[in-house]
Amino acid sequence: MRKERIGKIGYRICAVLAAAVSLWCMGDNLWPVVKENGAAWALRAAGLQAATSQEVPQAEASPAPQKEAVKETEPEATSLPTATPVPVQEETDTELPVLPAPTPDPERETAAVAATFMGGGEEINGFFVKDTSDSGLDLSEEILIDPDVHVKRDGSPVVLLYSTHTSEAYLQYESDWYYRDESFRTEEEEKSVVAVAKRAKDVIEAGGFGVIHDTTRFDETYSGSYQRSMDAMQENLLKYPTIQITVDVHRDAFGEEDDGTRYKPVAEVNGENAAQIMIMAGCDLSEDPLFPDWRENLHLALRLQQKGDLLYPGLFRPLFFAQRNYNMHATHGSLLVEVGTEVNTQREADYAGELLGETILAVLNDIAEE
Repeated sequence: MRKERIGKIGYRICAVLAAAVSLWCMGDNLWPVVKENGAAWALRAAGLQAATSQEVPQAEASPAPQKEAVKETEPEATSLPTATPVPVQEETDTELPVLPAPTPDPERETAAVAATFMGGGEEINGFFVKDTSDSGLDLSEEILIDPDVHVKRDGSPVVLLYSTHTSEAYLQYESDWYYRDESFRTEEEEKSVVAVAKRAKDVIEAGGFGVIHDTTRFDETYSGSYQRSMDAMQENLLKYPTIQITVDVHRDAFGEEDDGTRYKPVAEVNGENAAQIMIMAGCDLSEDPLFPDWRENLHLALRLQQKGDLLYPGLFRPLFFAQRNYNMHATHGSLLVEVGTEVNTQREADYAGELLGETILAVLNDIAEE
């Protein structure tokens, strides 16, 4: 009996020792896991506590990447109205940022840029005209005559935009100075009058009227550029006989003061600076005129000036009416416009191009045939 009791005690001692060794081994392996995931994890592993969402391991609880969150807040492309010809997002993508001026290169001479407002002229029915034509016309009577322009809102081309001096450029950054050796010429369309004309094109097309924008460079050599642009215009008129209005988009230049200062004409429209725009209307008073129908062009120019001053007071410089041609004899709706000067910023000029497009569109809306 005594031997049996001693045997049972020995068996229990061995069992306890074996369990202790087993637990020691398990603890050595499990401790890092418990240490990493916490005591709550150990309790759950033992079946003593249910998991909660706050206690899911970090790798599973990480938020979605930021780009996914952005996708949720951005509108779907299909949410835009299908009838909108120019999506809002496309217009935003083409908008130029405000670029700060670089640090001037000490090896290059700089001079000042000064903003100015170009006004003056004679008031005609609420808008202004600078008349140097010696035509003797009563412009307050001429404005009452409808332009000889006939357009339909059916998508067919009715406007041709082009730039005889295609490489005319602007400042590409906000600055009160410029380099005096700067040529203000470029072959990059987005830095020139071509970009300005494109802004006008987008607006007019969004209004339902067809536009041809000829981006051909005509001024690789300055001499002969008007003849080359006239040849291209005639080709476009033959190809698209529905074109009624042609607009030659330029930028102006006022020259330098003695100290090198150059001026940029600026108007504030809806809280943003825009380069001022000048519309030019020509006439031909010679005995054998090349441009006999100039009054027809004048009627359109006056209507655009009137509409522009109504929509955007101060944006348009006084309409310049002079004995000039500049390919205006091509149609009864052929005009030339000057958008800013070489020291206006591209942003100011592009904004002006958009407003020019809005003005042309408003006149087209007034005269469109149903």
